[in-house]
Amino acid sequence: MTMMHMAMTLAAMVMPATAGEIFGDVRIGDKYVAQAPIQMVCGTDTVKGKTDDAGSFRLATKAGGKCVVTVTHDGKPASVDVVVFDKPSRYRLVLELKDGAFILKRV
Repeated sequence: MTMMHMAMTLAAMVMPATAGEIFGDVRIGDKYVAQAPIQMVCGTDTVKGKTDDAGSFRLATKAGGKCVVTVTHDGKPASVDVVVFDKPSRYRLVLELKDGAFILKRV
């Protein structure tokens, strides 16, 4: 076994296995939501991130199945259920303000 092969094998053992990944964007009306905190909870696994300047996000989890994505905008959190598969899935998310609270929907 070469040194390179041993290093790659060790790296594969140390790196966490990813069960699934979602990506997409968040908007309000026709405007994208930049730099918004976003998190995904799948069972006991919680993954946190932020949307980029164009409202895009990418989150990967070790768990899979039914998960909850929460986006916080103007200090108000809103959540929606998603399903995480072994292949990346795209979600276009829209925030709507209703009675002073945000509602997060998939489009």
